[in-house]
Amino acid sequence: MISLLDFREKIKDLYQRYDLYIKIFAKFIFAFFVFVTIKEEIGFDPRLNKLIIILALSIISSIMPSSIVVLLAMLVSVLNVFYISNILSVLILLIVLILYFLFARYTPKYGYLLLLVPLLFTFNVAYLVPILLGVIATPITIIPTSCGIIIYYLLKVVKNAVNIQTNIGVEDVLQLYTYVIDKLINNKHLIMTIVIFAMITIITYYIRRMKFDYSHEISIVAGGLTCLFGFLISDLTLDVSDQIFGMILGTVISMVIVLIFNFFNFTLDYSGKEYVQFEDDSYYYYVKAVPKLMISAPEKNVKIFIDRVRDDSTDDIDESLNDNKEDDFNDIDDKLRNIYLDDEDDE
Repeated sequence: MISLLDFREKIKDLYQRYDLYIKIFAKFIFAFFVFVTIKEEIGFDPRLNKLIIILALSIISSIMPSSIVVLLAMLVSVLNVFYISNILSVLILLIVLILYFLFARYTPKYGYLLLLVPLLFTFNVAYLVPILLGVIATPITIIPTSCGIIIYYLLKVVKNAVNIQTNIGVEDVLQLYTYVIDKLINNKHLIMTIVIFAMITIITYYIRRMKFDYSHEISIVAGGLTCLFGFLISDLTLDVSDQIFGMILGTVISMVIVLIFNFFNFTLDYSGKEYVQFEDDSYYYYVKAVPKLMISAPEKNVKIFIDRVRDDSTDDIDESLNDNKEDDFNDIDDKLRNIYLDDEDDE
């Protein structure tokens, strides 16, 4: 445990020292994966799929706020759809703008969730988002999380809608729009995912806020169990049992990731908890104080070992010093002898 705490302090010290560069690099990697995912899912325009374009967009995103990054990703998505179907791109633009303004109105600082949720779904670890938000945020984050889920399922619908659009004319625009809207509104798996993610965030949040020991760790486990049982019931009800194993594996990995994050971010030493009571003019307070688990930096003792190497030059120096000392002693002896003889002559 001591070694883990020491490692944690080194990582935190490294982050505090280079936090600006680490944030820029992390935003670059995140944006790069987002644009690569857009390319893989709806990369219809070959001009936007070039590596140099993706790198340029990622570099721009690394120095921009989250709202601008979301707009860039939405713009690239709409342009890809426009390359195949300008009719369908108008509908996609309207949907993403509604989602964007919904998130910008209530949770502007959680803009990355609109892109993070679809990205993590491709890696089957999106379940960590509601658990993590329950630990570090509030239930208001359900809004951007739900928008991210809708965007993920919208990308799936767009693929099929593009194939359908190749065989219909302009007069069937309403039929195409109806198809996209119906696939989103009547998608039971989409609705169940939004509901279960909201339940995970709420349960994790309220258990984390309770006052018993290890509430953070227990809330993470409770959120993971809610995810397991919720999606297990949903998958069996909707007859998509082929996704159960991937869901279980993804949930376990998500729980481990959140536990590791919690260890670096918030670890308490419950063995040192104290209960404090005090009062003011209006209230009498009962306070439970739990110290954070910290480790002091080890003291370094430096020992200097001097190897005295004697060579011919040092021997010569020592001999000359000894000779000089003998000459000095002889001079002093002669002076004392002369003084003594002078005193005898005076007498």
